Amino acid sequence: MLAFSVSLLVALTPFFVLGAAVAADVYGSDAVYGWSNAAWGVGTVSGAIVGSRWRPLRPMRAAVMGAVPWPLCIAVFALGPPEPLLYVSMAAGGVGIGLFAVWWETALAQRIPPHLLSRVSAWDWMGSLALMPVGYLLAGPVAEAVGTTEVMVGGGLLGAVATVLALLPRSTRELTRWEGIPKPDGVLTAAVVTGAP
Repeated sequence: MLAFSVSLLVALTPFFVLGAAVAADVYGSDAVYGWSNAAWGVGTVSGAIVGSRWRPLRPMRAAVMGAVPWPLCIAVFALGPPEPLLYVSMAAGGVGIGLFAVWWETALAQRIPPHLLSRVSAWDWMGSLALMPVGYLLAGPVAEAVGTTEVMVGGGLLGAVATVLALLPRSTRELTRWEGIPKPDGVLTAAVVTGAP
């Protein structure tokens, strides 16, 4: 949760605040910002579809590594590559977020009792999004002080590092795919699956 809170603070909020202006400055059209978000959306839906079918042996390890491209695509956006490369980068970031979302929510649903799941999920979301208002507040003044490109590139790189640091806890790295066996009360009894991803 902390890793994503930091990533959203340093990478996503500057993109939301500064992205259209960067697109206009770098590409001569703020429409590039819209197309970048569209590519990100297509990637996210694609990642979610793949994630719903692909079940890696260590889902959290795969999810976190899959999420690393999303802050990096924001750094790429600020650097101004040719548009086709930009859209591929944004779509790749979206795929990673789609994969992460499916595997994270699945892991929660498999391990949290149903009567507590909504509460745990609410705290998870609140913690992840908690720093975004601070990011909205700071993005403009910091960009004015050090430069828009620097804020977005630096934020993208810091966001990627923060995301990778989510793998520090062994419990995250080693979380193993479980197969649920439904019980009459609706709770899943987990059986660890061993074998190839």
